[in-house]
Amino acid sequence: MPEQGGSGVGTGGDAERTIRVLVVDDDPDVATMTAERLQRTAAADLSAAVEPGGRSGLERLEAERFDAVVSDYAMEDMDGLAFLEVVREEYPDLPFVLFTARGSEDLASRAISAGVTDYVRKGSADDQYDLLAQRVESAVSRQRTERELSELDRINRTIRRTIRRVVGGGNRAEIERVVCETLSESAPYLFAWFGTVTDDDRLVPAAWAGVERGYLDDVTVTTDRSPTGQGPSGRAARSGEPRATQNIREDPDFEPWREAAERRGYESSASIPVAFGDTRYGILNVYADRPQAFDERELEVLGELGTIVAHAIHRVTLTNRLEDQYETLFEESPVMAVTTRNGDDGPVVESCNRRLLDRLGYDREEVVGEPLASFYTADSETKLFDGGGYRRALTDDFAREKRTLVTADGEAVETLLRAVPRETETGETVGTFALYVDISERKRLERENERLDAFASIVSHDLRNPLTVIKGRAALASEQYDSEDVDAIVDAAARMEELIDDLLVLARQGKSVEETTPVRLSTITEDCWGNVDTGGATLEVATDATVLADESRLQQLFENLVRNSVEHGPDDGETGDLTITVGVLPDGEGFYVEDDGVGIPEAERDRVFEAGYSTDDDSTGFGLSIVSEIAEAHGWTVETTEGETGGARFEFRGVDVVGERG
Repeated sequence: MPEQGGSGVGTGGDAERTIRVLVVDDDPDVATMTAERLQRTAAADLSAAVEPGGRSGLERLEAERFDAVVSDYAMEDMDGLAFLEVVREEYPDLPFVLFTARGSEDLASRAISAGVTDYVRKGSADDQYDLLAQRVESAVSRQRTERELSELDRINRTIRRTIRRVVGGGNRAEIERVVCETLSESAPYLFAWFGTVTDDDRLVPAAWAGVERGYLDDVTVTTDRSPTGQGPSGRAARSGEPRATQNIREDPDFEPWREAAERRGYESSASIPVAFGDTRYGILNVYADRPQAFDERELEVLGELGTIVAHAIHRVTLTNRLEDQYETLFEESPVMAVTTRNGDDGPVVESCNRRLLDRLGYDREEVVGEPLASFYTADSETKLFDGGGYRRALTDDFAREKRTLVTADGEAVETLLRAVPRETETGETVGTFALYVDISERKRLERENERLDAFASIVSHDLRNPLTVIKGRAALASEQYDSEDVDAIVDAAARMEELIDDLLVLARQGKSVEETTPVRLSTITEDCWGNVDTGGATLEVATDATVLADESRLQQLFENLVRNSVEHGPDDGETGDLTITVGVLPDGEGFYVEDDGVGIPEAERDRVFEAGYSTDDDSTGFGLSIVSEIAEAHGWTVETTEGETGGARFEFRGVDVVGERG
């Protein structure tokens, strides 16, 4: 049954704004004259049809759409009031004007009680027909305005309800489902579904709600220009604008889906693109239980809804992506990381990363859900509670503090802790986010350096002092006695002094480098060249790069390398034939020192950095060992290989090369 008394909105043009009036009168001449006079005198575009009685008038109303009824009272088959009562049952909002020659207060009262819109007395004067036309136009105008306001209120309520639910969506699937559910629950919509566009131009259902009964199983929708792409979905996808089929029964483009739609009561359909910028998320499709359900205003509002839905999907997509990135960064963090929640007895581990599990030797289920304090030493637990550490972390008043964790094997792990409050979106503090930097290795190095200092002290004082006595007595003895034994003692004392000096250097160079500065290779190698007896050797610096290093220790490294080349490099023993070259490695990951001497046999290359190893009886064997210690203290690696001309080549990698201008 067509809806009567509509505003004409949504039917697509000015023709549908024409006022269509059904004139019902059992006198054919009167009915025809009334229709003609209405069409002639009405200010608006008005079209009138006639019926000879109430029963045929009801049949006409059921078959066609009218904006108003003008009816006589005295008719043989059904009087005007009886006709009015039936009309009101079927079309409660349809304007109904009683136009009759019989007039009385009783009839007027009964007509008003029955729900008549207006009451006009018949007459032959033109002004009566003018009055009738005015009353009809006024009634239709009021009804259309009320209907438009009602429709607008309906649309706004539907959109507001949808937006409220969409904004709270936690993920894309939930948003798509909520949109479909909310729209399908709002009259006159019967069904809504959300489709995503595939690479082969198909529209694949992702969410749906309402009167479906297998509709999506019966239809194929594409976005190309094939027959299955000519419906509102395909047109909306191609144009990027909302599109509608106002009458599914009559639209030839809806042919592929008409039978399935009619079986489910779908009379009209609209498709709304859901896109954010250049990102197309899909098409929202809505079906109504009446034709002409999607007027220009409704399509515009639904288009705005599509934009809001796209923003919501973009928001959760971006949020989920950021959360995934956060989880990845959290899990792969190079330091131990923990999130806690507030428990009844203090912080409880909410989550932790792999670094913490690996360092402490636990499985994840052994840590998550446990009190944070259970992984602290007693002293650190005291700092957590009695020392106010957790309270300060919750109030974002926490500086870096030392905490000692305990591994599953009972090993103490010294760490530097930084903790900040963890808040919800509403600003409520629910726990903390904590980072633990493992400083156990640093502490070990500090202790090792302390032992090296103690060793250096022993070498410097406890050995050097008696050696000084030996040298002095041997010198006196050599003046008094001309003896090879005394000369041997003097030589051995000098040799021991050289060993002590090298041991002191080795002990000091073994310490880790704490601070570095930019050092230009060309400058430092030239400085070193002047500190070593190089004979007639030649220095070539093939780079002007700058590296980050401890300058004094880098200088010691170069001096020892140059001294080693001079002592072992010349094939003929003549240093004047030796060239030492310094340059940057081809990959830029470090530098090299190379000579063109005899080189190092491949079988010996793994031993040259051993303390005391030397092929020269006059050498202490600590020179290259000191080089290795200095490299290791910087975090570099060093290896020996053959130079371009067969000499020895030392390559240092892991070096921060911050500039290369040559």
